[in-house]
Amino acid sequence: MPSNLMALAERVEGARRERPMLAFAVTEEDEGTGGIVFARHAIVARREGANEYAGGEFDYVSCRRASWADHCAESRVVPASLMIEHGWHFECGGCGNRIDEDYLAERDLRLEDVQGFQHTSVHCSPLCEARHNLRRAEAKYRETRWIRRFEKIIKRRFPDATIIRSSDHCKPHAYATQDRDGKWRIEQVIVSFNWPGQDIGPACLRIDTRTEWPRNGKSFHKRSKPYWTCCTGDRAAFEAYAEAAALKARASQVIAGEES
Repeated sequence: MPSNLMALAERVEGARRERPMLAFAVTEEDEGTGGIVFARHAIVARREGANEYAGGEFDYVSCRRASWADHCAESRVVPASLMIEHGWHFECGGCGNRIDEDYLAERDLRLEDVQGFQHTSVHCSPLCEARHNLRRAEAKYRETRWIRRFEKIIKRRFPDATIIRSSDHCKPHAYATQDRDGKWRIEQVIVSFNWPGQDIGPACLRIDTRTEWPRNGKSFHKRSKPYWTCCTGDRAAFEAYAEAAALKARASQVIAGEES
């Protein structure tokens, strides 16, 4: 290649490498969802945005420059307040309201009150975020108490069982919710355990909540009583194991009564 062409190619390559990262607003055409994407070229930003917001469908997204977010290119972290200032909106992770400039004005809030970033949970104010975190902490506390309660029941009924605490699939699980009146309800608790004689998988103690619709059309939640369950192939063995454990417990009570 002639030296002048080589020099031109090097300059073009150098310019390509040195081109700064720019901010682009990519939105999905039908739903209007989207976000800020950083890239050196619009075509790249549109392709990445299509992958993230439109299932890879390039023709389903629009892409335009968002120079007001260029200064975020290095960190790629865009404050939600900055996006709201330029016409975007978010759903508050605490109160659930739509956060835009009109909502902030109605609630006597400012842009700097908005907490969070583009790819994190967003809250309309520090107070709303604090209340949300407090509810999460309360839910976690109640869930942990129920899990511990079930673990005690399992060990009392089956002393030689082993509680599963670290498995990806059988990790203890509980789910607590709070209704509009502030009342807490436990929706589900599942604690699994390994037991002598199992062949296919562990057994578990659980409760579940289901929604029922009576004839008057008003739904209500009904929580089951705690019940034992296991793999279908282990059912006969588990029932025999449970019966033997019950007999052993009754025998221990009789012996303890005679000794006293």
